Amino acid sequence: MSRFKILVFLLTLGIAGSIIATAYWYYMNVLGHDDALASEIKAIQGNKASLPDPGIRRFNDAVELIAEGKLIEGRNALYALVATFPDSNRATEAKRIIGEINMDMMFSVETNPQKKKYIVQTGDSVGLIARKQETTIECLMRANGLFNHRLHPGDHLYVFPLDFEVVVDVSEKTVTLLRNYGEKKTLFKEYLAIDVRLPTYVRAPVELVISSRAAWSAGKQVDSANPLFVSADKWLMGNRRGANGPGLNIRAVPQAKPVVPTADPKTADAAVADAIEPGVFLQREDVEELYTIIRPGTAFKITR
Repeated sequence: MSRFKILVFLLTLGIAGSIIATAYWYYMNVLGHDDALASEIKAIQGNKASLPDPGIRRFNDAVELIAEGKLIEGRNALYALVATFPDSNRATEAKRIIGEINMDMMFSVETNPQKKKYIVQTGDSVGLIARKQETTIECLMRANGLFNHRLHPGDHLYVFPLDFEVVVDVSEKTVTLLRNYGEKKTLFKEYLAIDVRLPTYVRAPVELVISSRAAWSAGKQVDSANPLFVSADKWLMGNRRGANGPGLNIRAVPQAKPVVPTADPKTADAAVADAIEPGVFLQREDVEELYTIIRPGTAFKITR
């Protein structure tokens, strides 16, 4: 009987050993291989900085085309770079150059395909023409080199519509301007925001609209005919379509409100936060540029 027990024990031990050996072989040759492969992939992904950047050569080739005066070809090459290699360390600079070229071409009589001639009629004003031609007073004046609002019947103007969409990415702190060509939306220019602070009543993602525009000087609103307009602070006010009340403004960085000292540490941080106004804050020159080409009714989206 004892021999039988010993035989059973040895047989069980042998089976267990075979199972352990099989499991060890499986781990080393299958699971272990997969783990090693996963570790290698992870190391490569974490070492992106050491990998060659395929966008660099594309960028240099595009810059050469632009230097040769081939703006369209160079710009299209930069578009391809951004679309194909969005993580390239040249992508941001490529977008900047695309924006500069697009802005220059839009205000050039020779290179803007949407331009058309307009003959001033009796009773016309820059404001009336801007509304009829879906543009802004500031864009109309810049495109035609006007220094004041005076027009005469028979004057010839160049006009073109402004059909854009503004997209603010809260996480990336970017303001992207898309140009609408029918159903197609194309990157026109991208701005880097100094800060994006959403008010409590705005939650991303949300679709707004540029409801109004304003220029402020010494706490008073001024129009483009006022001599103070040039130095005034420009605001683009966004809101839900048809909604009244506070929304979200695109503007230059404001001066912080004074903070009233408080002994309660729980309310101190809140007081500091309230002292800084919510909004999308850009460099002053970027706000000036947007104010020139963004008209009321423009789509205004907030994403993350």
